[in-house]
Amino acid sequence: MRLIEFLKSKTFLKHIILIVLVFGILLYLTFFLLKFYTHHGQTIKVPDFKSLPQKEALVLADETKLRCEISDSVYHREAIPGTVIDQYPPAGYNVKQKRRIFLTIASFTPEKVVVPKVIDVSLREAQSRLEIAGLKSGQVIYRPSEFYNLVLEQQYNGLPLPEDTLLPKGTPVDLIVGKGLSNERTIVPDLVFLSLDEAKTLLYDLSLNIGALVYDESVQTADDSLFARIYKQQPQPSTDEMVELGYSIDLWLTVDEEKLFLTTDDLNEDF
Repeated sequence: MRLIEFLKSKTFLKHIILIVLVFGILLYLTFFLLKFYTHHGQTIKVPDFKSLPQKEALVLADETKLRCEISDSVYHREAIPGTVIDQYPPAGYNVKQKRRIFLTIASFTPEKVVVPKVIDVSLREAQSRLEIAGLKSGQVIYRPSEFYNLVLEQQYNGLPLPEDTLLPKGTPVDLIVGKGLSNERTIVPDLVFLSLDEAKTLLYDLSLNIGALVYDESVQTADDSLFARIYKQQPQPSTDEMVELGYSIDLWLTVDEEKLFLTTDDLNEDF
């Protein structure tokens, strides 16, 4: 009975009204402070940061009560290094104060990527590998070869391009591609005593190709391979027996001077 009487009393009613009043005041203050903190209804148009140097972009962001963050750095041939080339959100977009604007800056040096191995694969596969690596397929130069549509060599600026070389992203790589054997024929030149580079020049002038390369036990280092000389070739040099354009010549190389002066008959006895 006393509980029921208390619930009906003015004291209880006063407490209820006070609780509701305090809760209402707290709720109002919460919404008011939240509106003030989030700047509800107040927006700023994002300025155009493009083409501005990085420092000027940061100053402009501070003046417009925005914040900038460099999200990426990309090499662009036509852009001035260190300037803004892209932004998000874009210029003219309405945002609240202190909104973070993400900027992309033009880098001073191009990003470099590793050249993949594309020799001995089809032209389509080679182009796909270059694209995945971030490079481009440059000129496709067809050369007579037994292997139709197979990449024989990869080049940059007219020179052989070894795999794992670092090149700027987007660089075009030229591909030397086989187009099958030709009906025309040519002699097999004498390549003994020549370096590999000298042999390549001579063979390519005759529209012939390098086949298998065999280095003997005297070739131990990269420098050895650079100074190695050809001591045997297959097929043998001949002015009478001619081969089709595109034919491949297998080469054996050494840095052993004694082996270089062995006669062809001596070498044939060893093999």
